[in-house]
Amino acid sequence: MKNNFISRPVFYALHVLFWLCYGAILYASLSNWINSSGEIWGAVISDVLTSSSIAYLNYYLLLPKLYKKGKYTGYILASIAVVVTIVLLRVNLLGMTHRSVTYTYFIRSVPAFGFYLITTVIWFFANMISAQRKEIELRNSQLASELKFLKLQLSPHFMFNTLNNIYSMAYFKEDNTAPAIMKLSEMMRHMLYEDQGRFVSLAKEIKFMENFIELWRLKLDEKPTIEFSHEGVKDRHRIAHLIFLVFLENAFKHGNTMDGRIAIKLTIDKEDVLYFYIRNDVLKARKTAEEESGVGLSNVKKRLNLIYPGKHELVLDQTTGSFEVNLKIDLK
Repeated sequence: MKNNFISRPVFYALHVLFWLCYGAILYASLSNWINSSGEIWGAVISDVLTSSSIAYLNYYLLLPKLYKKGKYTGYILASIAVVVTIVLLRVNLLGMTHRSVTYTYFIRSVPAFGFYLITTVIWFFANMISAQRKEIELRNSQLASELKFLKLQLSPHFMFNTLNNIYSMAYFKEDNTAPAIMKLSEMMRHMLYEDQGRFVSLAKEIKFMENFIELWRLKLDEKPTIEFSHEGVKDRHRIAHLIFLVFLENAFKHGNTMDGRIAIKLTIDKEDVLYFYIRNDVLKARKTAEEESGVGLSNVKKRLNLIYPGKHELVLDQTTGSFEVNLKIDLK
């Protein structure tokens, strides 16, 4: 009978209101065949007291202290003892007799058994719901921890590669070093301050991708043709933070070839379904992109399965001279 959604005073008030309503209904039913007002009130008060005693003793004492701890025999014996004791007290101490003794005990036992069964059913349902809620909370906690772990793997990997590239540019005193540091600063801001939740603005994620591309343009010795286009993006669209980063890194790592081509396209249709396509040329002598980027691609697959279960499709296609990624995500 505990409730996590209402305040304690309201919770108590609802219980008092329930027993008042029960007493009123009982009074109305008894007034049809009992003439004495004193007898009616005695029956109502004794019924409410005994029924509420059975209900609360069973729910707050017997079930959690005995049944929940596996003491089933003790629970059955204690339940019988409590019900019998309360019925005897009601009949003998309160003098609530009617017709024969047998009928008296029967009629006084019905409410006691009724509320005993009702509170037992409520307790089982409440515990079942509580167990399911705890399981969901635990699963969500595990998913959040795993996502955080995957993100911790992702960011240092990206930073290590990028700082390595900028170090090379600085070492050879290239003119592009300062612009590269500025682009990295903007990307760091996105990585650190936009990740307040699981999802970020898609428009900001696209800006991050543009900075990533420009950063690579500054450092590439060989100059592949880079094409990046996007359409259908609205302010309401949100996406998992840095979900495209592994694909970008993979494309530029393996697509850094003379006269090569890197094509990136992001489209959102009228049904808010996102289509992400990226293709890069690769050298025939190299291993496949999946073999060389196994950890990164495995990472992003796990993230997609955790964040978009049943709402995404990822197809990786390796050919002799190219590697393609086709990703479809339902953003609704």
